[in-house]
Amino acid sequence: MQIFVIYYDISIKKGAETVKEKVKKILFGLFCAVFIALVVYSAATAGAVSKTTHNNEKASEKILGDPEIRAGCLYFNMLDARGQYVYDVLKETIAKGNKYTELMPILLTENELSRIVRALTYDDPSLYYINADAFDLKSHGYTDSGKKSGKLVILPSIVDGKYTRVWIPYTANNDDSSRFLEKAANRFKASVKKADSLIADVHDPFLVCQLLHDYLCGVCEKVESGGVYADTAYGALVEGKATSLGYAKAFKLLYEKTEGKTSFIVSGGKDYWNTALINDKYYNIDIYGDDLDGVLNGVELRGASSHLYLCRDDETFYLEHDKSIGNVPVCSDKTTYYSHNGFDPSTPSELYDAITRQVESQRQSKGYYFEISTKLDNAPARIREATIRVLATNYPDYAYGCEIYRQSDKLPVYIVKMLKKTATEVENNG
Repeated sequence: MQIFVIYYDISIKKGAETVKEKVKKILFGLFCAVFIALVVYSAATAGAVSKTTHNNEKASEKILGDPEIRAGCLYFNMLDARGQYVYDVLKETIAKGNKYTELMPILLTENELSRIVRALTYDDPSLYYINADAFDLKSHGYTDSGKKSGKLVILPSIVDGKYTRVWIPYTANNDDSSRFLEKAANRFKASVKKADSLIADVHDPFLVCQLLHDYLCGVCEKVESGGVYADTAYGALVEGKATSLGYAKAFKLLYEKTEGKTSFIVSGGKDYWNTALINDKYYNIDIYGDDLDGVLNGVELRGASSHLYLCRDDETFYLEHDKSIGNVPVCSDKTTYYSHNGFDPSTPSELYDAITRQVESQRQSKGYYFEISTKLDNAPARIREATIRVLATNYPDYAYGCEIYRQSDKLPVYIVKMLKKTATEVENNG
C-alpha cells in the first residue's frame, strides 16, 4: 500500500512537469511567431516605404529634369517636364484599367490637369472611353474590390499637402454598366475595321486621305456639342455625330492604322483639324469644315461633297481658319486634292477636259455633283458653258444643264450641280 502511494505521488509530479514543459514550448512558439511576424511586417513596411521613397525620388528627378521629345506625340511635347510626368502616370493607370492613380509627389491645379488630360486624349484618340471633361480635383465616391464604399479625397493629401491622386472618369462606370462598355468597345472595333477595309489595298497616300475624308463625311453628322462621345472618335464612327474634335480624332486614328502614316490634331480658336504627313510633306485637312451635311450656304445640295480643305498648305488654309495653337508642323506644299486629281484647270482646254472626266465619273456612279477649282477669269460662265457642251455632245440623255455654287469667297472652288432630265424629256429627246 505504501509503495503504491509513493508511485502515485511521483506520477503526479512528472505530469505537472510535462504540462509546464508544454506550456513553455507553446509560449516560446507564440513568441517566435510574433517575433517573425514583426520582423516580416517591419521588412515589408520598410520595403514599401523604400519603394515609395524610390518612386518619389524617380518622379522628382523627372519633374525637375528637362522635358522629353517623344516622336508622334505632338501635345506631349508641348508639356513641361512636370506635365509629362502626370501624362505618363495617367496613361499607365488607364492602361491598367484602374479607377485612380497612385499618389503623385506633386500638387496639381485644375487647369493644369485639364491641359494634361487633353494632351493625352489628343495624342491617343483610341481613349474614346475617357471622359476628358470630367477630370477634376474634387472628392469622388468609390467602391473597392471588397465592395466597400468610401470617399476618395483628391486634394492636398494626408501627408504634407504636396501629393495628389487623380480619379479617372471613364464614360461608363465599373458597376452594372460593364456590359455597356463591352458593347461599346465591340461597336467601335467593328466601325474601325469597316473603315480599314476601304484603304486596305490603297498605296497612294493622297487617295487614302480622300477615302477616309469621304467616309467620315458620309457616316457622321456635324454637331457643335453633345454627350460625352461628341468629342471622340467613337462619336464620329459609331454614334454618327461629332464635333470638329471628334472628326479630327477619328481621322488621326484611322489614318495612323496604316503603317508609316502620321497625323496630328491641330486646334485654332474653337475649331480642330488635322495635319497629315503625305510623301514626306505635311498638309492641313479639315473634314468637319468640308462636311456639307447636304447644305451649302443655306442651299440644299443632297449628294454634293466638298474637298475644299483636303490637303491645303498653310498660306491657303489660314485664309479661312484661325492660326493654329502650339508648335505644329509647317504645311508649305501647294499640292491639293484638286491639283492631285487634275481638277484645277488653268486654260479653257484643260477646263473642258477636267469637266469631261468629272461628268463621266458622276454618270458612272449615278451622281449629279462634281467640283472644279480654277482661277480662270469669269470662271462660273466658263464652267457652265463647258459643262453644257460636254453634256450635249456626249450625254444628252443624262442631263441638260447645270447650276454652279462657289464654296468660298477666298478660294476659287465650285460645286457643279447637273440638272437631271426627266423620263419624258429623255423620251422626247430620243
